[in-house]
Amino acid sequence: MNQVYWVSAWAKRRQDEVVRVPAEYKIHTDFFVHMDKTEVQSAFLELNTLFQIIYGDIAVNPDAYGMPLNAKDSYRIFSREFTDSGQAPYRPFILLYNLSICGEIINGGIKVSSEKFKALKPPPKYLSGIDQKISRTNLLFNKLSDFGFVFEGLKNNKLTNSDISITYPDNPAMLYLLKQLADKAHGTKIIHNARSIKEDEDARNREVDRICDFLCCHFRLLQDDMVTTDYGFGADDVADRVLTDLEKEFVYKLDETLTSTGFVSELYGGIECHGIAYYHSEKALRSKKPYTYRIMTRGMDFEQPDDETKKLRLELRIRNVSNCLDYLTSCPDSVKRIFTDYSDTGCTARQNNACKHGVAYEINGSHYWRCACCGAAFNFKPELADISHYIKLIELGEKK
Repeated sequence: MNQVYWVSAWAKRRQDEVVRVPAEYKIHTDFFVHMDKTEVQSAFLELNTLFQIIYGDIAVNPDAYGMPLNAKDSYRIFSREFTDSGQAPYRPFILLYNLSICGEIINGGIKVSSEKFKALKPPPKYLSGIDQKISRTNLLFNKLSDFGFVFEGLKNNKLTNSDISITYPDNPAMLYLLKQLADKAHGTKIIHNARSIKEDEDARNREVDRICDFLCCHFRLLQDDMVTTDYGFGADDVADRVLTDLEKEFVYKLDETLTSTGFVSELYGGIECHGIAYYHSEKALRSKKPYTYRIMTRGMDFEQPDDETKKLRLELRIRNVSNCLDYLTSCPDSVKRIFTDYSDTGCTARQNNACKHGVAYEINGSHYWRCACCGAAFNFKPELADISHYIKLIELGEKK
């Protein structure tokens, strides 16, 4: 893999984010217009695999897709070049999405109105967190052709005034399903409220389409009719995206435990992950107070191997470690390590002696620091058996 570029690291992560197809999942009869259930299942599995393959190929050959070649050694995490690289691997699928919603199925393929396609204006990035503007489409058309798509109406892989015809000779059913999924994602909505995306205030609680689900080839797009998407509002948004049964069980168990005691939640993801945050009350959530717990599909550490199976992360808003020390003596090592595995250097604010959020503490004569400017101070891979300990630690140490 060409890991000298940020886009290669991001493409591997986008490949990992493609929602894996479970053994059993619901398919609505609306998707049986062109094929029966068995054919839909087969076509969807092939499409899901194709998404994974293309993201993987971008990681290895980013220049062939016209990706931004921003070197990791030259640009820090959260720089504009870093975030631009995070958006770029979506481009081939945004192109397919836009072509699909501007076309109709005719004679075994998709006929796309050139006028309609050229007039399509992507929504502002701040509304959904996805930058739907794409460039160098000639390279994208060329690479998609390598994977079996046949485009007619182009000249040297560039748009003309002619309508575009798309076929997929190896499996026309997969192309039909691709269009149906694009139409479903485009025509259905979800409330956008991901706080970690920096946005205008009026962008919160706005309805946006389901392009994010299309870009990860989410099997739940199939479960309801073409105008309904009854999912993605709570814990399933995270549980669907982890790979192990234990992680899925952890997500649902923690969610059940917290909500049964009065906690409320909201989706809280970002460019790097999907997540859900928990607050003591609706008032705390709406007043923008910090969350107490946050489950995330993965962390921001790009140095960790992307092929590891266990990626789920949990954040705990512990501000007063000293109040937790007596309790820790009776905890298993898996809980003790939350506090002793590492100490970080903190952010620029700490270096300037102006950090208001960091947590400093001492355990067995060793001094530790955890930065808490961009999230809760304690961020780790959780264990199902330790949920009761996490609850107790918050009870003891959340308040300063």
